[in-house]
Amino acid sequence: MEQTPNLLIEDLADSIDGEIRNDRATLAMYSTDASLYQIVPQAVAFPRSRDDVVTLAKYATETETALIPRGAGSGVTGGALGDGIVVDFSKYMNQIIGMDGETVRVQPGVVRDRLNAQLREVGRYFPPDPSNSDVTTIGSMLATDAAGSHAVRVGSTRDHVRAIELVLADGQVFEAGVESTTFGQTSSTSRISPTDAEVLRVAQVDRQRTIVSRLIKLLRDNTELIREHQPPLPRNCSGYHLRSVLNGELLNLPRLLVGSEGTLGLFTEASLHTAPLPKHRGVVILLFGDLEGAVSAVQKIAPQQPSACDLMDRRLLSLARDADPRFAEMIPAMAEAALLVEQIGFSDEQVRDRVEEIVRLVRSINPRARVARKGFTHEEVAFLWSLPTRVVPRLNGIEGESRPLPFIEGIAVPPEAVAKFLREAQRVFQRHQVTASLYAHAASGQLHLRPFMPFPRETDGPQFEALAAEIYQQVFAFGGTISGEHGDGLSRTSFVREQYGPMYRLFQEVKEIFDPHHLLNPNKIVTEVKNLTSRNFRQRPPETPVISDLQLAWTPAQIGQTLLSCNGCAVCRTQEQGTRMCPFFRSAPDELASPRARANVIRGLLNQGDPEAFASTEVKALTDLCFNCKQCEDECPSGVDIPSLMTEARGAYVAAHGLDRVSWLLSRLHDVGRIASFVSPVSNGLLSSRVGRWFLEKLVGITRQRRLPQFASQPFLSSRTVSRPQEKKHDREVLYFVDYYPNYHDPELGEAFVKVLNHNKVHVHIPTSQTASGMALIAVGDIRGARRVARENLRSLVEPAREGIPIVCTEPSAAVCLKQEYPKLLDTEDAKIVAAQTIEAGQYLQTLRDEGSFRTDLMPLDLDIAYHTPCHLRSLDKGTPLQQLMRLIPELRVHSIERGCSGMAGIYGLQKRNFDASMEMGKELLETIDTGNFVTATSECSTCRMQIAQGTSKATLHPIKLLAYAYGLMPNIKDIIESEHKGLIST
Repeated sequence: MEQTPNLLIEDLADSIDGEIRNDRATLAMYSTDASLYQIVPQAVAFPRSRDDVVTLAKYATETETALIPRGAGSGVTGGALGDGIVVDFSKYMNQIIGMDGETVRVQPGVVRDRLNAQLREVGRYFPPDPSNSDVTTIGSMLATDAAGSHAVRVGSTRDHVRAIELVLADGQVFEAGVESTTFGQTSSTSRISPTDAEVLRVAQVDRQRTIVSRLIKLLRDNTELIREHQPPLPRNCSGYHLRSVLNGELLNLPRLLVGSEGTLGLFTEASLHTAPLPKHRGVVILLFGDLEGAVSAVQKIAPQQPSACDLMDRRLLSLARDADPRFAEMIPAMAEAALLVEQIGFSDEQVRDRVEEIVRLVRSINPRARVARKGFTHEEVAFLWSLPTRVVPRLNGIEGESRPLPFIEGIAVPPEAVAKFLREAQRVFQRHQVTASLYAHAASGQLHLRPFMPFPRETDGPQFEALAAEIYQQVFAFGGTISGEHGDGLSRTSFVREQYGPMYRLFQEVKEIFDPHHLLNPNKIVTEVKNLTSRNFRQRPPETPVISDLQLAWTPAQIGQTLLSCNGCAVCRTQEQGTRMCPFFRSAPDELASPRARANVIRGLLNQGDPEAFASTEVKALTDLCFNCKQCEDECPSGVDIPSLMTEARGAYVAAHGLDRVSWLLSRLHDVGRIASFVSPVSNGLLSSRVGRWFLEKLVGITRQRRLPQFASQPFLSSRTVSRPQEKKHDREVLYFVDYYPNYHDPELGEAFVKVLNHNKVHVHIPTSQTASGMALIAVGDIRGARRVARENLRSLVEPAREGIPIVCTEPSAAVCLKQEYPKLLDTEDAKIVAAQTIEAGQYLQTLRDEGSFRTDLMPLDLDIAYHTPCHLRSLDKGTPLQQLMRLIPELRVHSIERGCSGMAGIYGLQKRNFDASMEMGKELLETIDTGNFVTATSECSTCRMQIAQGTSKATLHPIKLLAYAYGLMPNIKDIIESEHKGLIST
């Protein structure tokens, strides 16, 4: 019985503690995952507890509505898609319940790497390691029997599960452990708490007994059929796992449930076995002149039982060279394949011996094989393993109409058959006139093949299905499986019957035992729907979508290509240290805050033919969760330009509805600064008074809690130091673009920069007609105002730029604005010339050092300082040159604190409505700096420095000031630090 969406929401909204949504934006976000498929659900539920899941299941049974469980939505087979209620476990049910010796109890939404971060504190870990483990949830790993590079030694998820608590389609709950076939007792490996005992009523116990008894009969009656048609491959997660489930008098129910893709029950808790962290590891990367040589080497070293052995083809190696200069140094362009082999042992010496034996064996059959690098320390091993983890996702960023598509991703064959299978697969690809990339967990026979093909339309279905069918025929011929990883989902379920033949009816019976009405993730593993592989392809955005009044200088076709380049891989959901991907998602994980959601929603609205899509309220909710830090684009494997989509949307909304008062005022602080500096005693007095701060909060929206910078009595651009023309004494010449903060709040920074450049024999030209960059206007969506500011600045900058004079910025956001935003705002030759000549201050000084003209007559500075990298500096993709230059100062100890975004983001953190969120985003960074033994903190970004001063007891400095002091160009360092403390006003 199909429910109308509004009735569904009315029925469930007050019945669960979690959330239920069916707005257009949410349905668009959850209609896709990382696969080629798209199915719009009826609603999305976000349960907070097992009781919520029970309520959802009972409702599903009463209304015959499907339930589709979902974790991060990173699957490539479409397993988390369906026409029903998608149940997102990742938002709320993501807790580690407890640890007991070797066992840990978790909810399904826990991210694998986050679990291991906590287990690491007690010297243990959960061994299965899927490639995207920084976003993959434990529930998803249970659903697909996830494995990874180390499966050859540690097995898959199935091998590490002791018990699973699940909710059946009718709402009944039971704990599935190892059940006695005599029913005299339950020898479950997990505990049943008082809460569980309350839930397990008599009817539920009877239901569990019925399931167990029917399963035992099914397995006993078909022992030979199972043994014949489900052989013990190292990797196989296709179909239901029936082999080794029944062992004498014990039914190991978790072994069946793992890999069932949510089709038998919704997992609400699991007890997992953990293992001791391996203390001694060694890795070697071996390079080969041809793929066949690498595959042959796998067979030679297999008896050595490596803990991992991954194979990469030349495409991946080429991407690796582009990804990191260190990879470029160790991998020559002529390398056609590589093996990454790991060994573990009881001591470093034993590991080194085992790695050397691997090298010896490979060279015994292939003397031309080359050792690219060995690693034995934790840092070395982590770096070498970063090669596949960083490079494989970059396949999605390959430009062109044809892309590596994952619809036959994850097949497996017996390891000894890999070489012959690859030869036959190559013949299939040649017949279909396509090429494919290859990444393999070779020792397990696990092959990730991605054919290069245009993103499919519905009319392309027969071609895709024909290619899959031929490849799978070769898989079957070699005794392999269509799914060694990632499950069956939508892309493979149609072929499960062909793989298993007469055993397929057992899968159908298992489904009937658990879910007789087929309400749990229907059409996965078992289905009566034909050609499922070629149905429900994701809608491509229109090649030339109809869009009203574009704000930026790009075409509808370019927007369509940008949207198409997002494949939904879920990398943008990461919360790992060392990454900056979306501060909003990191502080409050919700799909709505993920960068891919922005692409999905806009694509969905444009596919509906909505010309006002960018100005819609649905997209406005997304732009409110973006402050243009650009980290999503920087860290996205496909480099999807989400920031421009959000700028376009903000601009469209403002053009249609206007700016609110707070945004209008804050985006024009550069205009306010002229007046405030002119009457600085009055301005600063106002900022330091409670009444004044109350007034500011009510009128302008600046929170009274924020420590604000004083206004300088004389702006930098109007000071005598720079207003009169400098006598040109040096051969080098630059133009200094000052921007708002150094001009009105920190003229000492501008003076320090000029002195540092002069000391390095660089003449500085400072046009006094320049104004602020306009980044604040862009951030609030006032594109018209931003264009006006851009044109004003271009008049001051373009002629020197035409002469080849570098335009140097001490504010990273200003450099980003001139380089990246002005060409999008104006699309003029002047904007492009200025963009090409713009350079960040540290990068410019680094060029002097590279050329040997940077002076190193630096005085010692016996200090420990914390360094924070601004997000906009990262988006310039030139490293952290000022951090490196500070390390030239004798005795100065620079500690790089990589703990994500500060959360300030220009005017975002000034506002009362954003203050708490801003501080939460920067919490980890601020706590690390505050508790560290640092005299001061340093960062290039003025607002990052404001945030650090707000959330810590440390003063903050621009690195240029430290260089100026070390050159003897500024007063005592203690005076500098003290002046920074006094420079911020609090009430």
